Amino acid sequence: MTNHPTLIFRRVAVYIALAVLSLGLVGTIQEPSGATSRSVSACEGTNLAGAFAYSNLYAGGAIITLAITNVGTSACRLGGYPNLRGIRGGHEYALPHVGRGTQDVELHPTTLAPRESGALILDPNLGCNANVSPLPVADRYMGVIILLPQRHGHVRILGVPLYVPCGLNESQLGWAKSFVFN
Repeated sequence: MTNHPTLIFRRVAVYIALAVLSLGLVGTIQEPSGATSRSVSACEGTNLAGAFAYSNLYAGGAIITLAITNVGTSACRLGGYPNLRGIRGGHEYALPHVGRGTQDVELHPTTLAPRESGALILDPNLGCNANVSPLPVADRYMGVIILLPQRHGHVRILGVPLYVPCGLNESQLGWAKSFVFN
């Protein structure tokens, strides 16, 4: 059978139709959960809830993980280094000597869909004052206030036991593929 011009035209039309259809399907695939996007607005404190998730003490320090959950109705972008305040006796205090970066996984900015969680990792350095007893009251806190970057509000988390005689380090707000809540 010879290739008739009409038959060739039909084959080309079918290939073009399949290509257009496949491009249309690819365009409708949604961004995966936790992926970053610049078109999503920053998370606001009024749309976030926080909770003490995990603590791991080790010689000379600790790793404290705080869960940050989007309780709003739309996706938002969680990222950046926040400012922190400690809660002691119902009052707020600036935390001394807060550095950036932790000994745990470094988190990266992420997009949180409604009901998805990101995290903040705190790494108090206890080694400089490990043998001092009793623990100075001025260095102990029972909660933390996360002041979001660029004045996007705050998240208050009670029940976070912090002892920071030598300051602490913090991660960015966000998520990492290898990160899990323990």
